[in-house]
Amino acid sequence: MELEAGGQALHAAERATVQAMSPYDQQLRELRSRLAEIATEQRRRERAAQVAQRASVRDLAKSGGMPTLADALASPEPLYPAATPLAALRAYLSSGGEIGFGFATRPGAIAFTDGRRQQQARTWGEARELHAQGWDPGAPAIPGVRVHLSGSRVERVVGVDEVVLTLPETN
Repeated sequence: MELEAGGQALHAAERATVQAMSPYDQQLRELRSRLAEIATEQRRRERAAQVAQRASVRDLAKSGGMPTLADALASPEPLYPAATPLAALRAYLSSGGEIGFGFATRPGAIAFTDGRRQQQARTWGEARELHAQGWDPGAPAIPGVRVHLSGSRVERVVGVDEVVLTLPETN
């Protein structure tokens, strides 16, 4: 009998506690729901900003406001100081996505080839020097620039005309 009475008392205390917590549970559900709404709105705004930024890059690339990598390398005047690391350049695909040069795990280099050999450029000056010596971006039998999408490990080789650079004053 004593155990039965103790068990009933505990069940009664549990029911009373659940009833007392009921308004707080409701408030917690409402707070969590509101937090989820805010998080959804933040993601929506971030995505809208990304879409607008990509559209801006596409428009600038089409209008010539952003030089292609090929044009910048061939330009008589350097676009950036020679010591500028390639990892510090803001580069985009002409479709608008921000990229980095080189492999995602080893960023900041552009490979150049003379058709037989390959050499890596890590600064803007090295890249312009190799290009001036007749070396082309790419590897033997694989023309183009290896890039990776910023913030990801996705990488691919694209043509030098598909990469656009921001001008130094907008960097």
